[in-house]
Amino acid sequence: MARKNKPVAVEINELDDSVSQIIINKVILGTVDEKDSPLVVTFADGHTHTADNFDNAVASLLAEYNLHH
Repeated sequence: MARKNKPVAVEINELDDSVSQIIINKVILGTVDEKDSPLVVTFADGHTHTADNFDNAVASLLAEYNLHH
């Protein structure tokens, strides 16, 4: 039986001029550093990844969250 999709509130908090923190249901997914290009995505467990734009950075954080929850 398939699960129904539930709406999820995604929060984006700006920590400073170039760093944004991504949160879902009070769980911190990680941060996106927009200081340099490509963007640096830091996950909650500490590993990093790069992304071409902000949307791809948030998508990679969401994919990691969905994989483990």
